[in-house]
Amino acid sequence: MPSPYCEGADIVSDVMVDPARWESIEGAGAAFVEGWLACEGDRVRSGQRLGSARLADWRVDIEAPHDGVLEEICVPVGEPFARGQVLARLVNF
Repeated sequence: MPSPYCEGADIVSDVMVDPARWESIEGAGAAFVEGWLACEGDRVRSGQRLGSARLADWRVDIEAPHDGVLEEICVPVGEPFARGQVLARLVNF
């Protein structure tokens, strides 16, 4: 991967559930990915809903933090994840 300090370099960003969501949901210890709406290789826009997750009894959206390409889905549908865990990765374009 090129250095992020070089002109034209690809920058990879992590996609996670917003930490504020964890704080706002009482008892949000158990979490899992309910589904993905985007696939690896898809171009996505900032704020676009990439999928959904279940935190305790609440469904929360997994959103793109910026425009880019969904490079990797790190947590498959139905798999549990922890607070702060990377769910997917985006590459800037």
